[in-house]
Amino acid sequence: MAKKKIWIIIVAAVTLLAVLVLAVPAFASNAAGSTNPATITQVSKAKILARLLLVQDEGKIDAFITKAVADNKLTQDQALQLKAFWTEHHAQFLKNQILMRLLSAKDKAKVQTFLDKAVQAGKIQKVQADKVIQAWELLHAPIPATTIK
Repeated sequence: MAKKKIWIIIVAAVTLLAVLVLAVPAFASNAAGSTNPATITQVSKAKILARLLLVQDEGKIDAFITKAVADNKLTQDQALQLKAFWTEHHAQFLKNQILMRLLSAKDKAKVQTFLDKAVQAGKIQKVQADKVIQAWELLHAPIPATTIK
């Protein structure tokens, strides 16, 4: 009797496993692989643009845009506008991202080292590095305790 129960459990487990192996790919193929353009919000557009602006390789951007046009996610006019937007703003966006990371860093010595290297490489001026350090100090200054009466 015990062997019969074990065999029933094994057969049921194998059957369940087979159903899952066949059903999961079928469900995945029916899932929407792309975003419906009607459901794209302003926030998701901003996120997409931010991700594109972080890409520094122009070839990758061209490939993304070409694929989007081929998948009918962008029109040719939209593709040209997106490429122009990327060309005008990607360098400035990266600089802002670096500044935000520097200002959010916890270790002042590491920030100072990074800025010193940037000054030595001629990427920024000493005055700019000093302003970043001043901003970092303002952001990371301890908040004075106040007494409530």
